[in-house]
Amino acid sequence: MGTLFLLLVTGCTKTENFIPSAINAPLVLKVADSTGNPVTNAVLVLNQANQNNPALIFNWTTGSNHQTGNAITYVLQIDKTGNNFSKALSNNMGKAIYTSSYTAGAFNTLLQTFWSDTTAATLNLQARVYTIIGDGSGIKGDTSAVVNITVTPYIPVSTKLYIIGNATPTGWSANNADSLTPDATIPGLFHFQGTLSPGNFKFLTVLNGNFLPSYNMGADSAHLFYRTLSSQPDNQFLITVPNFYYVDVNLISLTIKVTKAALPLYKQLWIVGDATPNGWNINSPNQMYVDLFNPYIFHYNEVLAAGNFKIPTALGNWGGDYYRPLTNLPSLTDTTAALVFGNTNPPDNQWKITNAGSYKISLNIMVNSIHISPFTPFKQLWMVGDATPSGWNINAPTPMVPTPGNPYQFTYSGNLTVGEFKIPTTTGNFGCNYFRPDINHPALTDNNAPYVTVGSGPADANDYKWNITVAGNYTITFNQLYETISIVKQ
Repeated sequence: MGTLFLLLVTGCTKTENFIPSAINAPLVLKVADSTGNPVTNAVLVLNQANQNNPALIFNWTTGSNHQTGNAITYVLQIDKTGNNFSKALSNNMGKAIYTSSYTAGAFNTLLQTFWSDTTAATLNLQARVYTIIGDGSGIKGDTSAVVNITVTPYIPVSTKLYIIGNATPTGWSANNADSLTPDATIPGLFHFQGTLSPGNFKFLTVLNGNFLPSYNMGADSAHLFYRTLSSQPDNQFLITVPNFYYVDVNLISLTIKVTKAALPLYKQLWIVGDATPNGWNINSPNQMYVDLFNPYIFHYNEVLAAGNFKIPTALGNWGGDYYRPLTNLPSLTDTTAALVFGNTNPPDNQWKITNAGSYKISLNIMVNSIHISPFTPFKQLWMVGDATPSGWNINAPTPMVPTPGNPYQFTYSGNLTVGEFKIPTTTGNFGCNYFRPDINHPALTDNNAPYVTVGSGPADANDYKWNITVAGNYTITFNQLYETISIVKQ
């Protein structure tokens, strides 16, 4: 019962090293509801929305040690009515503990696992508490009167959810769809953020090639319908305007909220200054690129010289608007940035690169923050996947070959079979950071290969990979600074 006991959320009233000298009182078990109010016969209707809240509280009196002076150990038992506790869940509560509580989620899990009730039908249970006097070898302990409990469990909603449809980047493939992120605190709530195109979408709970079960549009665009049969209406949610959207889905309340994000203030940004390759050329500064998953984030990855830079919003005009630091030449650990209009910033605040080298810069114009990070290239990279000679052996994946004189570039030349691959940054652990494509199974002409850390977003959550559809000899050229890849069949 050790595993099941972990599901028990216990509140304790305990006196350390308490050994009663002479206690002679009846042992009484009482049940309280989630508010702490006592109930004679508990009637529970469990709700997953309250899975982390107490649903059932057991309290018992001290009982008697029959004037032996020995400590009393308490054991709480729960079983189906009619079993006479022959198949009871027994929890040894220890000494000087007089209360125990279950959350709705913990008790619902017990009903499913210990009592194998997965139908959400009402179940009749009984509870009692008995005592062990001393080490149990002497006088027999007492047993409380039985308390009846009537409980209606719930069938838990899925812990995974995927968005599917021609409005989404991955289309109607029931094997390949973007996953939503479970909310950290609210049960049943999932979040998605990304670009949606004109078209339709709905939700799946598994990616196994089947389109059922699914969550479709219900009575209106704010409600869901759980579809389990092909004969049921296949109503879908509709996107009419392409945009970056936030989608919040609650599988318990069967509600959905689709919010169109405000368009980014800029679609293009540049970086200008003597720290950059193009220097102070305002007519042709180096361009930043938009994040593959968030249009409010702009990146610039490059080998920078010692020098300064700022971020213009337009070309050819030194008097234009800029993203600048709040103070001149701040520490690179300072993440604050500001949009300054025209000549309203007379000091001409700039960022300063003191140590020449490779850097990765990310500017978020939604929250006005910047990260300027020196980049230390990986000295070794690999390919793992059934397309590669080593297959899915993460302990000994297929190595890529460093390019002499270029610490950022790796190549692979050789045979690839039909299958998938990705680029891990270490061996022996599938849970490491990877270089991956920005969508699953992109065209081999797509040269994006972003660095994706564990838990950082859709590429990691959906385990995006490159896909080889025609076996043969290939040359792969990968650059970890620019996060680009070339896959060419020979």
